[in-house]
Amino acid sequence: MDISLPLSGAVAVPVKALRLRVRITAFVPMLVFGAGFALAYGLLTRIPGFIGTDDYYHSRIATQIIEQHSLRLTFPWLPLTILSPERFVDHHLLYHLYLAPWMYWGGIAGAKLAQSLIVGAIGVTFWSLLRFLRVHLALVWTLALLAISTPFLYRMLMIRTQAAAVLLLLLALHVLFRGRYRWLVGVAFAFTWLYNGFILLPVIAALYMLATWVTERRFVWQPVAYALLGVALGLVINPYFPQNIAFVVDHLGEKMDIASSVRVGSEWYPYTTLQLLDHSLGALLVLGAGLLADSFHRAGRDKVETTLLLIALLTLFMLFESRRFIEYYPVFALLFCAVAWGRRVIRWRQFVPAWLVRPQLDFVPILALVGVVAYLGIGVVSDTNADIQNVKDVSYLSGASAWLASHTEPGELIFQTDWDDFTRLFYYNTHNVYLVGLDPTYLQVADPFLWNQWVAITQGVVERPSVLIRDTFGARYVVSDTQHQDFAQTAEGDPNLHLVYRDATSMIWYVDDADN
Repeated sequence: MDISLPLSGAVAVPVKALRLRVRITAFVPMLVFGAGFALAYGLLTRIPGFIGTDDYYHSRIATQIIEQHSLRLTFPWLPLTILSPERFVDHHLLYHLYLAPWMYWGGIAGAKLAQSLIVGAIGVTFWSLLRFLRVHLALVWTLALLAISTPFLYRMLMIRTQAAAVLLLLLALHVLFRGRYRWLVGVAFAFTWLYNGFILLPVIAALYMLATWVTERRFVWQPVAYALLGVALGLVINPYFPQNIAFVVDHLGEKMDIASSVRVGSEWYPYTTLQLLDHSLGALLVLGAGLLADSFHRAGRDKVETTLLLIALLTLFMLFESRRFIEYYPVFALLFCAVAWGRRVIRWRQFVPAWLVRPQLDFVPILALVGVVAYLGIGVVSDTNADIQNVKDVSYLSGASAWLASHTEPGELIFQTDWDDFTRLFYYNTHNVYLVGLDPTYLQVADPFLWNQWVAITQGVVERPSVLIRDTFGARYVVSDTQHQDFAQTAEGDPNLHLVYRDATSMIWYVDDADN
């Protein structure tokens, strides 16, 4: 049985039928974009706030570009870290430029709208790549993006750079497979301004070069050269040059030895096998299915299929190292599977019993594929919606931020007990500056001594923390969520710490100057 449609033929096609086919083909990308946009916006608007912690930072820093009228921002808010005013680098500059007008004029709703547009664009770019590669059932394979992984879909919805990074990498594949290698200069330049993991793009170009050599015995060096040139230009032609080079070394250098580093965000640690099977079963199945496809035909893999297989294996390895790379592996595994199965004529009849060879059963494989995609997709969307409902409320730390803004001097340093609280404090209150945020290693790298003191205080092992907070850190106010009970108990016994604010989720202490 052959479920594929002929790409060309000798039979004349009526003009009216041809026009109808053209109209349908033109309608499909609008359908794909609309479906991706509607789903993303529908999920994002299920709650009043953002779905991720760092979303609050990215949305607020984007508005600073417009408020300061500059690409090179003055950033006083983390003065004791590697993001101090002298060393600050906006390593997501391109994304913040895109987000700035949406956030400035639309607030949280505008940011959600902007992110939904990116999700819709990913769908269209994925579909058009499959169409260019002559993959049958391209629309079904594209809809499978919603069915392969709950954390993948969740991360595509976050007001962060990962969805934009996936979009640019899909564009890079367009450029590679079309042989327009010079365009990689612009794509790599944009990727470098977008994301400090820019090295991924030249690596993908190198895998394409390797695949071309393996399958065609041709050494195509131009993609790697142009990608590296684009990265170099993106680093040098940058408002933060040369600080951006030092930042990449400091930031990524700490992540290279994550096991012996300080405890950072959970996204930097790997999933367990059970977690992967539970939340990303589709992403694992498509890689296995793609590998199995070669058993159903005798033709070897060409450079396109080999490239996608190598990228899928690379990103799978990255995922095994850190769960944050769930944003890359599923899309490339699905691309590989779609190309492996969708470009060849599979003679199904020779693999099934004779009594099943019936014309009326020809569409069973298609219906089975659609059924699997629908089943997995319903589960992924449902689980993503459930995860969104469990995020912290938009009002978290808003009351404490408002109190600090009205009771402290401009630019006064606030001591936090949790580095992860910075994004909310910064979103609601740019009046103050803060001790640590975005990544705990930013303080550790800048000043290991202060880092060790801060950890000891927040864990409640310092008997009178007010002395260090006042004399070593120079802070007069401490803000904490209600989960840091060890610190709260220590603070209660410190005569120089006075509780001045409390709500359902946060507390603020004033550090008395008197020597009690």
